[in-house]
Amino acid sequence: MRCSGKHFFWTGTVFLLFLLNIHTATSQSLPGTTGYFNIPSAEIYPDRSLFAGANLLNKEYKKWGNPDYHAMDFFVTTTFIPFVELSVRYSRMIDLPEELYNSTVGDRMASIRVRPLKEGRYHPAVVVGLQNFFTTLQTGDASHFNSTYVVITKNFHLNTIIDRVGVTAGYGSDLFTAADYQFLGLFYGINFSPKNMEYLELMMEYDADKWNAGARVTILKHVVILAGLEGLDAFSGGISYKLLLP
Repeated sequence: MRCSGKHFFWTGTVFLLFLLNIHTATSQSLPGTTGYFNIPSAEIYPDRSLFAGANLLNKEYKKWGNPDYHAMDFFVTTTFIPFVELSVRYSRMIDLPEELYNSTVGDRMASIRVRPLKEGRYHPAVVVGLQNFFTTLQTGDASHFNSTYVVITKNFHLNTIIDRVGVTAGYGSDLFTAADYQFLGLFYGINFSPKNMEYLELMMEYDADKWNAGARVTILKHVVILAGLEGLDAFSGGISYKLLLP
């Protein structure tokens, strides 16, 4: 029996809707913490939430390691208590030649984010974040992706063709000595979800260094796919799995 193009179209459409399962998109960023595409936000997920995933870091914009090679970061992030988020991450360059692979050490990073103010009807959420604040070397040469920041986020529900719009702004400093920094200075961004497409987020942001654009989609309620362009010209992205601990 031959299947028509129309049959394939409707079968594919039903399968796609099954995968999407109309579940709210989840805000895991390139660093592995809660945020937009690359920048952190002031959102923290409910107590006992846990995310594990991996992201590709494009060589064009990563400041750490050999500039000729892309890197992967592998992370686990959890909401320890309702207003505290903890994250650990391991980053390593990929596609290295054999003579460099064994001599190259990956970067290990710990982050903590504390929310002193939860978002309300008339005020934004506020989060204070420390990213890779610990190093065994006093010179800071072993500390990469370092950041100490304050960030605010406010979401607006419009009930129009765009259902929700989120706005985030923050400021990062070089409080700790480090080899390199992220989010140093003013950063900000906007994200939104179209009506009846809560599983999809579209994002535009400035990460204190460059403009980025990205999208995030949640499928099967637990799988989060992130993709976008750093500097509007270099692809980065990844995948994570979310669950609620008992």
